[in-house]
Amino acid sequence: MLKTQPLPWAIDTHTLTRAVETVAFEADAAERAALGAYAEVREIKKFEAGVQVIGLSGGRYRVSGRLEADIVQASVVDLADVPATLDERFQVEFWPPELIEGNGEDEPSFEAEPPEALSGAKIPIGAFLCELFSVSLEPYPRNEGDSFAWQAPDESNAHPFAELIRLRPKTGDGGDG
Repeated sequence: MLKTQPLPWAIDTHTLTRAVETVAFEADAAERAALGAYAEVREIKKFEAGVQVIGLSGGRYRVSGRLEADIVQASVVDLADVPATLDERFQVEFWPPELIEGNGEDEPSFEAEPPEALSGAKIPIGAFLCELFSVSLEPYPRNEGDSFAWQAPDESNAHPFAELIRLRPKTGDGGDG
C-alpha cells in the first residue's frame, strides 16, 4: 500500500522573481506527526529545510539545500528511544515531465541523479523532502551498547518432544496415562 505524502509543500515557479530564490520550510506539529506516521518514526522534534532554487533553460529548475531533523526512533534491540539528528545536503533538478520522458537516453546513467518531475508549474519540494527523510533514516536504530545477546539452545534434551514429556502429568500406575 502506498502512503500519501504528508508534506504538501510546493514552490510555485510563477512566483520566482530572482535568478536564485531562497525558501525556508519548517514543519508544524501536525506535519511532524503525519511525517512520523509516514516514515514510522516514533517522534520528530524538528524538521526544517532551507532550499535555493535556480531557474535553468527549458522550464527546468535546480534545487539545492539542507534538511535538518531531530528525531526519536525505536531501538530494534529493546524498543527503547533512540534519539538521532539528520543533517542532509541535497541537489536535484526538477524538469517538466515531457522532458524527462523524452530525454533520449536509452540507458540510465548511474553517475548522475535523474531529474524529478515538476507538478504543473510547481516544484513538489514536500514530496522530495519526505523521500529524502525516509531514505536517510537509520534502518536498524539502536543505542550505544545495545547488542543482540543470542544464546545457543540447550542440546541436553536432544529428543524433540523432551520438554513435553517432562511436562506430562505423572500417574501412579506406571501406565501410559
